[in-house]
Amino acid sequence: MKKTPLRSLAGATIVLAALACAPAAQAKTMACGKPMTEAQKVQRLLDIHEIKNVASLHEYYHTALMHSEELRDVWSKRDDIVWTNNTDKYIGQASMKRFYVDGMPKDRAGAMWYHMLTTPVIEVAGDGKTAKGIWMSFGNVSGAMFNQPAAAQWTQEKYGIDFVKEGGRWKIWHLRTYVDFYTAIDKNWLDPKHNLAAPQEQAAAGAGVKAEPGVSFEGMTPDERGNYYEGYHLKRQPKLEPRLPEPYCTFKDTFSY
Repeated sequence: MKKTPLRSLAGATIVLAALACAPAAQAKTMACGKPMTEAQKVQRLLDIHEIKNVASLHEYYHTALMHSEELRDVWSKRDDIVWTNNTDKYIGQASMKRFYVDGMPKDRAGAMWYHMLTTPVIEVAGDGKTAKGIWMSFGNVSGAMFNQPAAAQWTQEKYGIDFVKEGGRWKIWHLRTYVDFYTAIDKNWLDPKHNLAAPQEQAAAGAGVKAEPGVSFEGMTPDERGNYYEGYHLKRQPKLEPRLPEPYCTFKDTFSY
């Protein structure tokens, strides 16, 4: 008889307790136009829990600069994985390795890069094969900066992530960062000269758009380049970005981050 892992049993117990306390409206939750069974509801909540863990694993690997291990353990094996920042898009395993693994500093002493995840909104597809999530993130990028003097910077960004289930485990498929500012801790992000994510036309000193300080963009050519997100400046109007996840049946019924 196949044994169920204790962590799965514990998670299922919590889920069932939540379902027992849920309002009647929640019992009408739909999946691809049909009411969900109790088993589907339990699986849905377990999926959301695991998706949160996968997103957090990305951050822990990133903080340790273990990007090769992250790509191996956390990302999809598909060749259409994508990382998008304010201006650059990297598509496929080879581009991701060049950007996210080979582009990291060789001397990592003193590096302290972290991005906290808050305010998640997660939507699992009705067919249970893909999911979407968004997060807000505040943190810092400090220390190693390639051939430049070490720096300490505050960061503010948001994430939009598509997930795909492979072999029963959730993996990152598309990851998009919406970067508002990267600013030295002794400077003010209201001044576009000191915000590395400010739009180029706003950066009087030519800071331009650099979404990941510490990464040598000069040595990498993105697969696509565009104005995917407007970094913070005083004339920017507030917008609801990233786009909120919406209920959907299969991935062809929704948008991509």
